[in-house]
Amino acid sequence: MSQHRNKTVELRTARLLLRPFELSDVDDVCAYASDPEVARFRPLPDPYTRDDALDFVSRQLRTDWSTSAEFAIVYGPRVIGGLSLHVNPEHGTGELGYLLGRRWWGQGLATEAARALVDWGFRRFRLHKVYARAHVDNTRSWRVMERLGMTREGVLRGHWKMRDEHVDLVYYAVFRDEWTLRADRSANPVAN
Repeated sequence: MSQHRNKTVELRTARLLLRPFELSDVDDVCAYASDPEVARFRPLPDPYTRDDALDFVSRQLRTDWSTSAEFAIVYGPRVIGGLSLHVNPEHGTGELGYLLGRRWWGQGLATEAARALVDWGFRRFRLHKVYARAHVDNTRSWRVMERLGMTREGVLRGHWKMRDEHVDLVYYAVFRDEWTLRADRSANPVAN
């Protein structure tokens, strides 16, 4: 296991626990990742098997947390998805990623989890910018980015190969000063 692995990193939100993946999460990962609707905009194996979930969780256990953070999203007793922040220290940027089981869509949970991770990423890694990208047709995903206060910066045409097809990606980002300003406004609302 990497010497940079930080097992103590846990983030809590109003409804969620974000923590490193554990081997006991394999069945939960298989349950949400094997749903064809969840895999629709992601390059997941099809069909997604328990062995795929075991491989995924095993890779997460080897994550070097000095440049990447891979969190399980825990809601109640189950892991319902995952999110990540991959950091490029040279450029001061971090790429946000998230995946949530379909049963939990439309409840604000992806936004809640992503907001906690972006906030932690800006503080922990002193990032200049956090960005995220998604299949251009994945409106649920880019709406999460918009609710986070990210700005749509463009579309990367034919940027990602998925199931033998090159697809367009929509690209969103937020700068540290924008994030901080938004947090300050939330903490100190302006009186009308």
